[in-house]
Amino acid sequence: MQAINSLAAVTITGPDAKAFLQGQLSNNLDLLSEPHAVLASCNSAQGRVQAILTLIERNDGILAIMPNSMIDLMVGRLRKYLLRSKVVINDSRNALNCFSTTRDALASNRLELPAAPGSHIQHEQISVMRWWDSQDERYLVIGPGLENKQLADSQWMLADIRAGIPQVYPATHESFVAQMLNLDVLGGISFNKGCYTGQEIIARAHFRGAVKRRMFRFATGSAPPTPGTRILLQGDQSHAGEVVMSAAMEAGCEMLAVVNLLQINAAHCLETDRAALLERMELPYEVPMNK
Repeated sequence: MQAINSLAAVTITGPDAKAFLQGQLSNNLDLLSEPHAVLASCNSAQGRVQAILTLIERNDGILAIMPNSMIDLMVGRLRKYLLRSKVVINDSRNALNCFSTTRDALASNRLELPAAPGSHIQHEQISVMRWWDSQDERYLVIGPGLENKQLADSQWMLADIRAGIPQVYPATHESFVAQMLNLDVLGGISFNKGCYTGQEIIARAHFRGAVKRRMFRFATGSAPPTPGTRILLQGDQSHAGEVVMSAAMEAGCEMLAVVNLLQINAAHCLETDRAALLERMELPYEVPMNK
């Protein structure tokens, strides 16, 4: 197994945990069960994504997996909305670690493999989830006392980029509406579950076809830009979008970036390296182009 220190968990427990999350997150928590994980966004009242969460139900509570750098923000955000709910929200960074592993490693340890993307199996205190990729096979292991000095953060992030699976970081907190990050395509939004924080804006964008910016995958010869780096039009240097996340490869980097649909076929560059043109790459799903 290889450690993924860039991911961490928040634990949500208590008799009202699922009902509480139902009123806070974009997806339908009725879909969450021990065998089935849920992808969802937590949003501001203005419909802006504050974090993207992978939710896993265990016999000791619900785990919300997110970037390590988002834990403090999200614990504070969720506790703010607790009111009288019988829910306890804990930062689990000191109790649980995240690892990447393979089918062969799971089999050699006699751990049952989750069959489909988004499926989860708990083995005592250890959770094994098959990640969201529709094409490649990746497994995330979450558990206590697992130690490994090999790091897999950059490989994991590059695989997420190639699968078109976004994350939100402190620099892009509340920068995007959920559909801009293709969360509707990825099954991270329910449009019939009822009210949740930010629901009105997200539903309006869906039913009125008002999504004018979408996330695409790009490659360039520059060093990986930080989340939130501005994307410019190569010709007139006007603002065309922002970087969602990026990862290094042998020559340059790949990234996910949200850009204006009306400018998708234009030449783009990074504000931090205007000489390096962005090459649009394929994603494993079709991006809606309702301009």
